[in-house]
Amino acid sequence: MEIIKIKKEDDRYVLHLSNDDTLSLKESVFVRHNLYKGKEIDEDQIVAIVFDSARQDGIDLALKKLTNRKTESEIRTILSSEDFDEEVTDEVVDYLSEYGFIDDEAYALLFCRDKRNINGYGPVKIAYILRQKGIDDTTIAHGLEEYTTEIEIEMIEAIVEKKYLRDGILVKEREKIIRFLLSRGFHYNEIKEVLSRWKN
Repeated sequence: MEIIKIKKEDDRYVLHLSNDDTLSLKESVFVRHNLYKGKEIDEDQIVAIVFDSARQDGIDLALKKLTNRKTESEIRTILSSEDFDEEVTDEVVDYLSEYGFIDDEAYALLFCRDKRNINGYGPVKIAYILRQKGIDDTTIAHGLEEYTTEIEIEMIEAIVEKKYLRDGILVKEREKIIRFLLSRGFHYNEIKEVLSRWKN
């Protein structure tokens, strides 16, 4: 079949074909396939162009959503919610990974640092949030490697000294302090070790 008319609409090219079908393509796809009025294209070429167009739309959407870093799982969820099929989604994820737009290892490491240093979260809470974001346990473990037991104990000490200690005495019930620290994501054994240094 033949491309009988090409019309520019916003950021897309609309191709009218001799069989009365139309194709709406981003400029990058239009250029990539060297399309022009009068060009003959067969069914296989149309299938390839349509797939490439969906892939490009997926990449553009994903890049738009990547103003804040996202995990691979989050990108897959976004694309699925916009009705991109699995094959297109895989292609988009491959593209974003290849060019460094998504990297779950780097994401987990930076996330762990931020939540530790800025939010003051313990490793248990950080791991839980990362699992919710679709990060696997091995990647989480690598991300938490910098969060040593010594650092965790230091953070628990700092919280206790700031919130609960007056003149060397704990000013709240030990159980309430433990509940709070557990809610912040610290390990029970480390909490007990720190609290054992002071009396109520």
